[in-house]
Amino acid sequence: MSKKKKESIIEKIENNEIILNKVAGEIVSNTILENDEDIKPVEEFEYEILHVDDNYAEIKLISQIGFEPKTIFNIEIELIGKFNFKQTITIKKIEENIIDILNFMADKISFIVSFITNEMLKQPYVLPPIVKLKNNKN
Repeated sequence: MSKKKKESIIEKIENNEIILNKVAGEIVSNTILENDEDIKPVEEFEYEILHVDDNYAEIKLISQIGFEPKTIFNIEIELIGKFNFKQTITIKKIEENIIDILNFMADKISFIVSFITNEMLKQPYVLPPIVKLKNNKN
């Protein structure tokens, strides 16, 4: 007996629109670091399911991109994803597949951060289009 491959929720998207809802960026200069202090990249993500009805869903993805300690730059981006699915969708189904949906949206965050950092610093900072949520097994 052959196992049927589980279809990704991304394959069930009929059409989508990812909208840049908010962006704020700043160059953080004149930061004095201790000699042994490491600079670590920080990528924090939050999401909110705004609306689910029949085969339509809206999801907000908020990202904070920068460094710890606060140096080089800090960028906050908020995207709204509007998705029409081929079939009826539920909040439960969205929550079960949230990482796949957010990673689908993260491609745009990666592009925006790269563009902004290139304009601010004359060198793009390229992020992998992968969302890692705090307090999440995914």
